[in-house]
Amino acid sequence: MNDIAMKSTMIALLVALLALSVRAAEEPSCDALGFTGDVVCSDCDVLVQFVKDAELEADCRRCCVKDTVTSKRFHKAELVVDQWRANTLPEIKQFIEKHAKSFAPALKVLYSQNSSPKLRLSGPDGSEAVRIDNWKAASIAEFLKERLTPVAVTGSAATA
Repeated sequence: MNDIAMKSTMIALLVALLALSVRAAEEPSCDALGFTGDVVCSDCDVLVQFVKDAELEADCRRCCVKDTVTSKRFHKAELVVDQWRANTLPEIKQFIEKHAKSFAPALKVLYSQNSSPKLRLSGPDGSEAVRIDNWKAASIAEFLKERLTPVAVTGSAATA
């Protein structure tokens, strides 16, 4: 009886594995779904706020990379953006007009033709680039406060 139960369990396990492998083969790749390696799991949280689609959320969560908390600090930052595009993105424009000066001289705004808005951070430990297309002005300021060294951040940004 014990052998029969063990064989039944093994057969059930094999059937389950076979079903999972068939299902995995039918699922499209993350790239085919439009999720590149740049999608972090917190992006899925934002997606769900705007698009109420459980299947899309499940695909996003399957394809995302876990968010990592980094304590890496940088001495300099550049906000790179196409000047025309900056005028069509109100949050980027607001940050440039109202907050960018408070991060000087560590932050420089560079206008580069056909560039998507991004922050390029650099320091002795390396560099990092972050796309900021849909960020709020306050989020950009908060990000820079967290990532720029206190010596690099001056004025109201260091005290705010």
